[in-house]
Amino acid sequence: MAQDIVRDLLESSEADTIGVADVNFEAASRAVSLLGTSRAVALKADVTDTPALKQLVSQYDVIINSTWYQFNLLVMEAAIQSGVHYLDLGGLYHMTLKQLALDSRAKDAGITCILGIGSSPGTMNVMAGYGGSKMTKISKVKLRSASAVVSKPSEVFQSPYSIRTVLDEFSLPPIILRNGEIQEVPALSGKERFVLPDPVNEMEGYYTLHSELATLPKTLGKEVKEMDFIVAYPPEFTKTVTLLVRMGLASRSPMKVKGVELKPYDVLASVVDSIPKTEVELDVDVQRVELYGEIDGRPMTLKYDAITAPNEKWKIGGGTVDTGVPPSIAAQWLAKGRIKTKGVVPPESCIDPLPYFDELSRRGIRVYEYSEETRPLF
Repeated sequence: MAQDIVRDLLESSEADTIGVADVNFEAASRAVSLLGTSRAVALKADVTDTPALKQLVSQYDVIINSTWYQFNLLVMEAAIQSGVHYLDLGGLYHMTLKQLALDSRAKDAGITCILGIGSSPGTMNVMAGYGGSKMTKISKVKLRSASAVVSKPSEVFQSPYSIRTVLDEFSLPPIILRNGEIQEVPALSGKERFVLPDPVNEMEGYYTLHSELATLPKTLGKEVKEMDFIVAYPPEFTKTVTLLVRMGLASRSPMKVKGVELKPYDVLASVVDSIPKTEVELDVDVQRVELYGEIDGRPMTLKYDAITAPNEKWKIGGGTVDTGVPPSIAAQWLAKGRIKTKGVVPPESCIDPLPYFDELSRRGIRVYEYSEETRPLF
């Protein structure tokens, strides 16, 4: 995701310098060398060292955090202390709530911290906010995400993003909204089959813990009573990860193996991370928002799809493109002062929808609105 963010910044922004920071300086250097430009600079950064991170980020206008979501508070703390605008790719609900609690501190620092500006959360939130602004009453919101591989499938196991986040999505209790109340439900519950545009078509997924539920019920308002998020992965991937979770390999409880204390979760994540990515799977990714309610007393259903094809030039799948492009757009808007809202905010509260959809369309991400007719908004 980070490499896609940097590529988009290089192609579409006027930034003089883009720092590519990682705890592994050699990895950051390799990533920068592939870009072939002096505008990208490799940096060493340890997010657990707040004073050093604060000193580093203070040299920049915006910090884009694409680390694992468990580090969000640490990176945001450095941003607040240094007075630098901040954004990330989501906090898997519980971390997002912790981050929202720092709103007053971010306002005092005069900065904007955008939580979850990728595809989902991110574009999905903006679509929900845009559709919700047209309705006078909202009873139910359905959030759905799925993709389909359109290239030769890899012969080795590949995770679409951080395997740690995937394991959390499969094993931690999801949050849903029912009867106007937030509820926790069992992992791998709420199985549903739904249909998205070609080539994704019919998919099967489960309720998933996600950040949208941390903000959308409140920001949409209008008496919304029901909301849930379901992600559907390719069947073989779902089958594999489900088996690993049910075998206990996503457990965070320590166990001793030959006298060494290990957490199955950490071992599995490390093994998956070590698998060589010799082949890149290209996919088409679709994010859908369905809003049910009323417009001036008339029953109304509004649906939105964000459809992302692979970037053939970069050889990156749609699921990476639609996550990497939004933070690039938001960071550029923050740097230029186009986003005026201060504090800790979700995308639906600070991103101007139509200009944002226009920017997405320039990168091959098309947002469609379904009402009496189906049409691309740009």
